[in-house]
Amino acid sequence: MTPEILSDKLLQSARLLGWPSTTQPDFASPTFRGRHDASAASLPEHTIGLRIGEYPVLVAPITLNSKEQMQTSLRALHRQMVIARSYMRAEEVINAHIMLCATATDSQADWRGIIDLAERDETVCRKVIWMPNTDALDQSYGVFLARTFLAQPWRSLEAVLNAPLDHNQGLAHRILIKHGLSGPVANHWIELAETYRDDPDELILQMVAARKQSA
Repeated sequence: MTPEILSDKLLQSARLLGWPSTTQPDFASPTFRGRHDASAASLPEHTIGLRIGEYPVLVAPITLNSKEQMQTSLRALHRQMVIARSYMRAEEVINAHIMLCATATDSQADWRGIIDLAERDETVCRKVIWMPNTDALDQSYGVFLARTFLAQPWRSLEAVLNAPLDHNQGLAHRILIKHGLSGPVANHWIELAETYRDDPDELILQMVAARKQSA
């Protein structure tokens, strides 16, 4: 599986959400913005730059081999992301992601430990790895997508507007009763909190008074 396939799938997923999405060749550049000399350090090959909504993304292949090889690959990816940052808007740097398309030297091996090593390393940015299953490609991509910023699980649920659980007041009322207040006092406390302005001492006195009155 190639990073081009992953890139195409990500762009398609963004379009389904109505998000603007473009390829960004500069993100995969060997040179920092404003400079002409290429980095002397080793950089990953076959990297693709994308901007998906407010998220800048590097898409690249990653070979699952050994822990040492994974760490070497991550260092190269980190260097590429540092270069890519020079082409990003300041406010979007925090949203940067590296999305990797995994290839395994042994398809029968359990690579979860190596994948976990890579995804836990957030030294430069968050990383998510797609382990394609050629026998169920769309399904494996769906599992991968569900772990990314493109996942929107609420789109598959029946939205019920103004449901009781959507109101903080209902939640606060249940919590106050759970911790010993009567229903009327809990309601009074919520009313006091909703009208609170800038005098916490007065608010506390009013709450204590409401509790005493119910005793």
